[in-house]
Amino acid sequence: MIKLLRYLSTRQSFLLFVFLEIIALILTVKAHDYALLKTNNLQTALAGNINQSLYSVQKHFSLQSYNDSLINQNARLLEKLQHLKTGNVTIPEPIPGQYRYIPAFVISNQYNLQHNSLIINKGERDGVQPETGVLSTNGIVGVVQKTSDHYAKVISILNKNLKINVALKNTNYSGFLQWPGQDPNNFEVIDLPVNAPVKKGDTIVTGGMSGVFPKGIPVGYITGYRMVTGQKSYKINIKSFSDMTALGPVYVIKNRLKSELDSLKITE
Repeated sequence: MIKLLRYLSTRQSFLLFVFLEIIALILTVKAHDYALLKTNNLQTALAGNINQSLYSVQKHFSLQSYNDSLINQNARLLEKLQHLKTGNVTIPEPIPGQYRYIPAFVISNQYNLQHNSLIINKGERDGVQPETGVLSTNGIVGVVQKTSDHYAKVISILNKNLKINVALKNTNYSGFLQWPGQDPNNFEVIDLPVNAPVKKGDTIVTGGMSGVFPKGIPVGYITGYRMVTGQKSYKINIKSFSDMTALGPVYVIKNRLKSELDSLKITE
């Protein structure tokens, strides 16, 4: 035992060196494990962020596809709705297949001029033709003016030159919708006979006489009215159901029998 202690005392420097090396090795291993852990955590976080971004992109396109599917389905449902009744007045049932609803999106929209128009992303190749009606999910939007292969220019109802045949809901009293050129949500109905049972809150719908829009599509509700001096008609103020400043999905209404109807109209 004494010899062992004497031996160790002569090797103090060497033993201290070995001891310190062992401590350094332990610390290095621990530091390596910590660095490895941090690296793994960083890689995991980075991979998670990338996957989340990829998922968001995939989800975006999936939602777009789903949205397109819903819009197409709505177009088919709108066609079927033309066979239903509006209020107490039966809408004449159209010939099967008379109306086709073509879904589209507004890609350019004017609403702060006096003669506004908009552009939709469907054109001749999709069956869109001039003098066809355009509506949103809430009401009418305008009438197609001209087309190209893939796009169409639409005269907005926010155009002082455009007049559309409309009627008082649940009656056969009709007049014309026009825009005074001020508030994009407020319109006027002119030439509605004074015999019409008008009151505030009543709904104005499309009249269906022009062949551009089927009868009975909601347009807006009455906010006020007055009798025109010297005429047997009302001038009615209405608020539009469609927000013309925030248009997105729309539908082009194609009446396959419009040319036949136009050929029978009386011209002066």
